[in-house]
Amino acid sequence: MFVVGLLLLLAAVLLFIVLAGRSRRSKGAESAPQRRNRFIGLAGATVAALLGLLLLGGSSVYAQDTGDASVIVSWTGDILGQEITPGLHVKAPWSTVDTFSVRNQQVVFAGNRAETDYTGGSALGPDITVQDSDGVTSNIDIAVRYSIRPDQVTTIYRQFRDETNFVSQFVTQDIRSTVRDAPNSFTTLELITKRAEVNTAIQTALEQRWKGTGVTVDSVSLQQITPPASVTAAYAAAQNAQIKVTTEQNNLKAAQVSAQQQVVQAEAKAKANDTLNRSLTTNVLKQNYIDTLSKLAASGNVVVVPEGFGGIVNVK
Repeated sequence: MFVVGLLLLLAAVLLFIVLAGRSRRSKGAESAPQRRNRFIGLAGATVAALLGLLLLGGSSVYAQDTGDASVIVSWTGDILGQEITPGLHVKAPWSTVDTFSVRNQQVVFAGNRAETDYTGGSALGPDITVQDSDGVTSNIDIAVRYSIRPDQVTTIYRQFRDETNFVSQFVTQDIRSTVRDAPNSFTTLELITKRAEVNTAIQTALEQRWKGTGVTVDSVSLQQITPPASVTAAYAAAQNAQIKVTTEQNNLKAAQVSAQQQVVQAEAKAKANDTLNRSLTTNVLKQNYIDTLSKLAASGNVVVVPEGFGGIVNVK
């Protein structure tokens, strides 16, 4: 915009000079067509001058959104300063403004994409292949959210010049390297069963790696770990075997409990029978015999008792 405005202004000045020269040569004796052409030329030069001034003025003002930080760069490439507050700001018309987002940005590595897509401060790339302490390779899908400290934008600009270079050359490279290194301390089984610990190890390593760089790790989300199919099948088989073992153990415990209950019931029954047998003395039996005869006699029944019978008569 600055260049266009400057060219328009120069064109207007040149046109004014040409028209002024023609006017002096004609010494005021202009024909009607000449006067018309001069008027058109003056009008065009005036419009060009106004547009040039407007574009130059627009090149001196820029708007900054909330969540952005800008670096002001001269036409020679020197850094003139930075701006971290939102609103309208003024700069020299020949200076440029390079903007970085200081909002939360997300980098995602997932799936079988052919290449990484960079959009501003974000990136979307293929999953990351890692190797655990057992030497087994797995693929990891992960999402990392990060943000830039506004007061470090100038430092980042000096190294990478724009946001896309910063993400492609620094952010994504560091994330991939950290994700590859962190699982080295976990076995294959731990990598599958201890996702929370793996996630924490990656985030801790990335925070340490970015310490002092002006980049903050906001969150790390380990979405999926995909080991080789053979490992997945073996792990599933081991789980099924463990389930069967646990089931058999539970069945055995249930059988033991049932057997113990039967033993307790049998012991209680035997104890009751023993108590009953000990309580059936001769006197008790005779008393029962007498009581039974009394009940029968009270009901008007005739009972024939064999001589010498000492048992209890049951009458239905």
